[in-house]
Amino acid sequence: MVQNIAITGASSGLGRALALAYAHPGATLHLAGRDAARLAETAATARALGATVTETTLDVTDQAASKAWITAAAPLDLVIANAGISIGPGDAHFETPENIRALIATNIDGVFNTVLPAIDLMRTQPAGAGGQKGRIAIVGSIAGLMALPTSPTYSATKALLDTWVTATTRSAAREGIGLTLIRPGFIRTPMTAINPYNMPGIMDAGDAAKIIRDGLAAQKTYITFPWWLALLARLSRLAPPALFDSVKRKPPG
Repeated sequence: MVQNIAITGASSGLGRALALAYAHPGATLHLAGRDAARLAETAATARALGATVTETTLDVTDQAASKAWITAAAPLDLVIANAGISIGPGDAHFETPENIRALIATNIDGVFNTVLPAIDLMRTQPAGAGGQKGRIAIVGSIAGLMALPTSPTYSATKALLDTWVTATTRSAAREGIGLTLIRPGFIRTPMTAINPYNMPGIMDAGDAAKIIRDGLAAQKTYITFPWWLALLARLSRLAPPALFDSVKRKPPG
């Protein structure tokens, strides 16, 4: 059973739900987030469920602070790089140079500021059952399977994570490190609350966290849900460009 877990973006939304999904007697949770007050509430709730919890106010764009947090949390069975942002209410108008750089800084640099120190740490850990030293899960998105015209940079950041996990899984496994890419659809969180359009298949964060927890327990490389939304995203890549362009001109949802 996974015992020592580090989760970024645990202040709210999916990160909070994941923390509570793993909160049980015997578990040690290392929770990080930018909002100290909300992080403290998550930590208190997890403690009430029986977990041992450390909480660290952290901006994952800070490379040195992220590495120090991972190092201090050792040893780790599971690291979930969950922290991420989106911009604007689903409108490419919000793709300003500043917003584009903020997305890249958090959704790409912030993820690797967590993942790379975790890989270095797990390399030094003794192997457990099945020869695995630990597992690292990265929260991507179904948006990474489809170039959303309303969220070009967000889609691009998630696509990069998708490609990196696919390309790195085998070499990481040779070192005893499992990699998992989590591709959720729409989840009811503060981040999606600003979207002014219909979000098909939207689910509560708690339900999403249970799907992720079960998938990680099964050591899946990809945890993608809902399956039908992912299928539609993949099919959109096969559609003739003229048809896809006509769809892109329609409002989201």
